[in-house]
Amino acid sequence: MNVSQYEALLKAIETGTLSQAAEELGYSQSGLTRALNALEEQFGFRILIRDRSGVRLTAEGQLLLPHIRTVLYDQYRLEECVNEINGLKSGLIRIGTFNSVSAQWLPGMIRKFHADYPAIRFELVHGTNAQIEEWTCSGRVDIGFIKYPPDAEMDSEFLYRDPLVSIFAAEDPHAEQSSFSLRELPDLPYIALNEGVDDEITAVLAANGIVPDTRFVESDDHAVVAMVEQGLGTSLMSMMMIQGFSRRITAVPLDPPAWRDLGVGFRDRKSLSRAASAFLQCIRQWLSENGYCSERSTDGDQISEL
Repeated sequence: MNVSQYEALLKAIETGTLSQAAEELGYSQSGLTRALNALEEQFGFRILIRDRSGVRLTAEGQLLLPHIRTVLYDQYRLEECVNEINGLKSGLIRIGTFNSVSAQWLPGMIRKFHADYPAIRFELVHGTNAQIEEWTCSGRVDIGFIKYPPDAEMDSEFLYRDPLVSIFAAEDPHAEQSSFSLRELPDLPYIALNEGVDDEITAVLAANGIVPDTRFVESDDHAVVAMVEQGLGTSLMSMMMIQGFSRRITAVPLDPPAWRDLGVGFRDRKSLSRAASAFLQCIRQWLSENGYCSERSTDGDQISEL
């Protein structure tokens, strides 16, 4: 048994398919299959169920999973300790993230960080908020971008309050309004976005007793914006999600105002590697330099056309 076999197993579970796991790890599918078969032979029992729906753990595999995660976490910490002794000349930072953070924040943050530490590598792992919190608590990732405050018990800190808005095609009459009342939403065709963070939008609708007329459900924010531009309906998104789009849409603040709070989480702040600690400081600096206020204010919800 070796660490690479454990990593292959976790990637197969994470992706749900051998083909996707092999692609992300840089293996051939046959090579990945051989590694997993060898692991099962060494254990003496099956740990994966493989069928047309993908791969999942057997009951025995479920029992082993926490111990395998612990072995990998300890291995990563050993490597990080060696890197710290050698200085920040090499190392790996594993980040749990979701679409808008990956598109709007991480490229600039990593660029800034690499100006000082060019040899540090990054692994970006995308998932839902629940997955990112679980990965953070288990040590699968060093730092997780999450909703704030987190549901799981972990060290965390607030980063940014992201206003929620309704988006309309530029020629839609609603685009001329200074605000959009949520009470109007049930009368309009609605395009729902499932971005991966716990669904604050659903929570806002529920808190206001709003049941939208959902015509489409999409996980791709680009597709949602394109559908809105074509006049197929409206959608609720955060301002951060729609930054950088060149399409003819208009973002209108909600009435009453609403937002999502974003933060970062870590298994234990004191156990962060030197590289991860340095990147956390870089996150704070980059947000400050780029105008992302770290105070939980509700001011500044203004109309903007993209």
